[in-house]
Amino acid sequence: MIKFVDYNVKKYIDSILGGISMNLEGILNSYKKCKKYQLESEVSEYIRYIDAEPFYISPSFTQVKTDVKLSTLNPKFVLFSAPGATGKSSLAKYIAYRFNALYWNLANVKIGTNSFAGSILSAVSPEKYSEFIRDLNTGDVLLVIDAFDEAEIVSGRKMLNSFIFDISVNLNKHQLPTVFLLARTETAQYIASFCAENHISIAHYEIGFFDEESAKNFVIKSISEDSTPTKADINCVNSYYDVIKHNITEEESKSFLGYAPVLEAISIHIRNFPNRQKMISELSGQTSCVSIITKIMDDLLVREQTQKVIPAFIKKCQSSHPEFAEWDKVYSPEEQLVRLISLILFNDTSYENYRLPFLPPQLVDDYQELLNSFLPQHPFIRIKAEPSDNKPIFTGPAFRDYSLAKVILNPNFSSLAEMYFEESQSQSYCSSQIFFDCYTAISNNVIHPNHISYVYDSFKAKATAYERPYMECSEITKLDNSSNVIECLTVFDMMAGNKCIPKRNEYVTSMIFNESILHFDQLANVFIEAPHITVSIGHSGFDARIYNSSVICKNIEWKTNNIAIESYPPEGCLLVAREEFIGNNIKFDILSDYNLKVFAPNLNTYYRLYHYNYNFEDSSKLDIIKFIHALHCILIEFRTHRKDTLAKTAERIEFVTVGGSKIKRKVLEYLKCCGIIYTDAHLYKINESKMQEKHINFNALSRMDIDQLDFAFRDFCEWINMSSAKE
Repeated sequence: MIKFVDYNVKKYIDSILGGISMNLEGILNSYKKCKKYQLESEVSEYIRYIDAEPFYISPSFTQVKTDVKLSTLNPKFVLFSAPGATGKSSLAKYIAYRFNALYWNLANVKIGTNSFAGSILSAVSPEKYSEFIRDLNTGDVLLVIDAFDEAEIVSGRKMLNSFIFDISVNLNKHQLPTVFLLARTETAQYIASFCAENHISIAHYEIGFFDEESAKNFVIKSISEDSTPTKADINCVNSYYDVIKHNITEEESKSFLGYAPVLEAISIHIRNFPNRQKMISELSGQTSCVSIITKIMDDLLVREQTQKVIPAFIKKCQSSHPEFAEWDKVYSPEEQLVRLISLILFNDTSYENYRLPFLPPQLVDDYQELLNSFLPQHPFIRIKAEPSDNKPIFTGPAFRDYSLAKVILNPNFSSLAEMYFEESQSQSYCSSQIFFDCYTAISNNVIHPNHISYVYDSFKAKATAYERPYMECSEITKLDNSSNVIECLTVFDMMAGNKCIPKRNEYVTSMIFNESILHFDQLANVFIEAPHITVSIGHSGFDARIYNSSVICKNIEWKTNNIAIESYPPEGCLLVAREEFIGNNIKFDILSDYNLKVFAPNLNTYYRLYHYNYNFEDSSKLDIIKFIHALHCILIEFRTHRKDTLAKTAERIEFVTVGGSKIKRKVLEYLKCCGIIYTDAHLYKINESKMQEKHINFNALSRMDIDQLDFAFRDFCEWINMSSAKE
């Protein structure tokens, strides 16, 4: 069995020096039309040629430049990475079409050991296999392999390792990179780091957003479809674009108006509205990206209701049912969204999916006929292009994620949206950042605990190749125990590599718990401090992964039998259950154990983890982890009360936050002594410049960054020694 060199995503990100702007022609100019092989039918579900020209407008590209320690000379692979829903599959199909390359969709097949050789043998026949590999090395054949992020979910990272390594071994005489790999940022970072550590040379490009000209071309081409765009089309697109551009900031404009799902939504908005002047005029009042998306979606839903279904229903039934007067209530936006998700899940337009209490029984059959007619033609959905599958799907990510955000936040129908997520998990669905933006806007920045995995996954779709997303969840200590409701401060942010400084605004939200359980399918860069919460990890039938995460909670419940732990510098992994671990027959695969520390009263029943036993509750043995934890517990209180200065009542900090904890008491005295916390009347306030002097920041505290906070810990230890000497 081949032993792969360990990989570390952070190490790869830290090696990135920056990016060089490229255009697609510059990347592809060394390739030519390929030889076509006769493909066997048994692989047709996942390996095929793209014979019809796909819709494609090229966005911007950046070549990811790393330091000289990582070789990019004579690369075997071209790796394209991108934030979620940025047109990776469209690019893959465009390259495959343009060069007669083989298109390999990993979303449609589970990969394992020897998957590469086995699949190619099945595709071209054993007799042609050697010829195919020879052509692949010379550039007479190209492979475009799409959906690595879906493959990672379905097959796991070990299988991806074997798959990539198998391809690399077969490219032992390559003359140029003939295999294109496409993945979301997080999976692409993993692939790049794996290749770097195993000395497999790659050329890595980040797919960017559309510039203004390309964005307008995208919309013009989309609304005109196969015909020549009219002057009215072009003028409308220019006006539409300009109105939005002037209503949002320049930075927002690049990412919003250059984002493919937004452009899809704009195209359908324009295509469905004959009165374009009115449509553009009404947009002028929208001053945020989320309000613009919401306006587009609401316009389309209201138009379906008021200009299509209601007039058709009145025409069909009013003369025979003059007693009925509530025509304007049918086919509401809420009803449409619920019916659309039901149609996609069950391929069913039944009236029963959303009963109307005001609709008399004698009108139900007529209304059902209208549903059968109008629902399948709704602008939010389309029929799959695959000949073998004619099920309806959402028109694009913007329509899907807006609909899911609206429905999952509706208590009457949230289970339907959750069913969509559950169903889609087996199909490796990944949400776009639009779900995060719409969800937080609709919910007023309050996240339901059951939705946290969906929200965090969507936030991760914002990440570029130069950064790692993380999430922090911190329980807010209650002044009394009169209520069972628990509140947590939840922060979403990005960690940039050492050599790059993309800075984003953090997103601060809250979670309200009536039931004290928080569930994650995976934990990647998640930091939880919630002593009264049970955290469950995993999903039955799927392997779970814990990567550089910290969990300090009441119980940890293992919901799957296979859990991989990856604990890398600088954060490592800390897993603390104050009461117990829950779950039997769990197989833990420790892939990296840097600073891996585990505590639970019943840890002795988990022999694979016992080696990493760490007495978190022992206050007599103060170390950097306990110091950071105490520091975080105190300072997070101030983060919830930002006005001009971070402040909190002294009484709360002294008696609720610190209470009887010896470690927290020492840390609080240190913070006051060095001027980070000072008194102003009845308040404790934070001097943020003093925090910076000690290299303390909320970002480092959130993710327990030992390297960043080592300076403060050493200063704290010196302070304790000096205090002891004075006594």
